[in-house]
Amino acid sequence: MAEEKEQLRCLDAFGATGIEGILWSKYLKSKHPQVTIGDIKEETVALIRRNVRSNGFRVKTEEKKHLRDKEDGRMNNEEGGMDDNGAGDEETEAMKKPEIEVVCCDANVLLHQRPFDFVHLDPYGCSVQYLDAAFRNVPKDGIVAITSTDTSALYGKCPNVTQRHYNGYITRSEFMREMAVRLILASVVRAVARCNKGVDVLLSLVAEHFLLVVVRVQRGPSYADACLERMQGVIHCQLCQERVFQPNDRMLNENNYTLLPCTCHVGTPGKTATLLGPVWSGPVFNLEFLKRMFSACRGLLVSPTTRNHLKTMIQEAQCPAGKSEEMCEDDMDNNCQQANQNPWKKRKTDGDDGYQSQPHPAFYYNIHRHCAKSKDSPKMQKILQYMRKEGYRASRTHFDPVAIRTDANLLQLKAVLQKYSSQTVN
Repeated sequence: MAEEKEQLRCLDAFGATGIEGILWSKYLKSKHPQVTIGDIKEETVALIRRNVRSNGFRVKTEEKKHLRDKEDGRMNNEEGGMDDNGAGDEETEAMKKPEIEVVCCDANVLLHQRPFDFVHLDPYGCSVQYLDAAFRNVPKDGIVAITSTDTSALYGKCPNVTQRHYNGYITRSEFMREMAVRLILASVVRAVARCNKGVDVLLSLVAEHFLLVVVRVQRGPSYADACLERMQGVIHCQLCQERVFQPNDRMLNENNYTLLPCTCHVGTPGKTATLLGPVWSGPVFNLEFLKRMFSACRGLLVSPTTRNHLKTMIQEAQCPAGKSEEMCEDDMDNNCQQANQNPWKKRKTDGDDGYQSQPHPAFYYNIHRHCAKSKDSPKMQKILQYMRKEGYRASRTHFDPVAIRTDANLLQLKAVLQKYSSQTVN
């Protein structure tokens, strides 16, 4: 985005210490970004201003005060017959420093007042109450990053809170982290569709205590309608953890149990499945965006852990099939260089996704839960090779270190594990 825009307008709506906006100004200095850091507390805003000055930047809200003080100083010098050239030079040097705007304002009010090309929402807890304001003025191809820390609601511990905030139902399962991401994206789609806009999902990240989703905005009712069509329920078997998206048919289905690949409902009395969601059913990664991020890591102080995490996400977005092997880092770097050429060409959200002809499969399976009984399961890398050998797409996932993402259903996965697992020796 910085390469496309002449001057990038960035907003850190919940500044806290202001470190995020300061880093934007530092690493995008050649693009002269218009960075705005906001917070609703006056004490926090005062701290942000001190941090901005201590890092060599000028606070934009103090520009008029500096000019007024400078004019007053000149008048005093003329009256006293003195001219302090040293003080004037210091003022001139101060005015040459890059500036950062720091405002004390509610995030909703600030987002309604003016547009920004990049917005990061990182409130304490739930972020849905800021989505309508965030997407109202965001321009075409603008990017919105949303961080949520209300994991108790997103992981199914408080279903009533989940229903109130996200208008969906979710339960604890082996794939609950991805369900939480898709639940947030469903709220994003509803908010952006009210503004006759759609989104392309660029990145989804789940860490220990927060979830991050990054979306790019596309303007137009057709994009909004295409995104709303990807809002689907999830039929979840509570016995074997199998899951499948419920079709978006307007007609009622006679028996939703027949949509599940498993047969748990046949031999078990009572109700064995539940309907989750509605959630976002489209891809949660953009492969080209992840490649550009990985390529940009070479010029930044990024830890090896972060690089490995990003490599896992790239492999997850690719989810290779056949005899594909994991790419080494040099091959990935060379592959990522191609993503730097014309990255923001027009993309579609309907049909086959335009930017991603074969989206990655939805959800993942925990290997420890579904491994063959009384047998020694192969190592994770071997399992991926065996799955690809059998013709399935497979990759690791950052959502769960002991799980794999694959387009095979649970019965097919268990068959592969049973075939290539060795008998336990007593």
